[in-house]
Amino acid sequence: MKLFRDDGHLTDEALTALAGESLDDLSRLEIAEHLAFCDLCLQRYTLALEPQPLLTPDHSCRESLMRRIRERTLHLITSRYATAAAAVVLALTVVWGSGALIPPEIRAHDEVPAAQTASDPSWAQRWSEALDQVVSGWNTWLSGRGARQSNLTQQGGQHS
Repeated sequence: MKLFRDDGHLTDEALTALAGESLDDLSRLEIAEHLAFCDLCLQRYTLALEPQPLLTPDHSCRESLMRRIRERTLHLITSRYATAAAAVVLALTVVWGSGALIPPEIRAHDEVPAAQTASDPSWAQRWSEALDQVVSGWNTWLSGRGARQSNLTQQGGQHS
């Protein structure tokens, strides 16, 4: 069977043979290479395939695909809300659990009159110092943790 015409395009016989899948691998490869760059032959091949019936799948994948999309959406929404909830819990834990921020004089009294706190500049100073102490403690802890991980990385070890 002759695959190519004298002008370099595929013969009608080659196109119908390709559509009917009755070619050897070498001929199929030559035709595929030609169809990759020749639009005219590709259009002729498409028209040769047109009268053939389309294949239909045994079962539709629509239901399984929709189920996977719903599961993925639920997972994304859940993880976003879980992250937000964890951030809120962490923030509330820091705010409510930071007893070190409150000076001992104020912790001893349940209520401090607003006039006393506004007129007492030493209260603001003590509050500022307590806040500085807590923040510097966090910075020391974080920098120590970063230095430890950096040393482990430089030594080629794994950090936990």
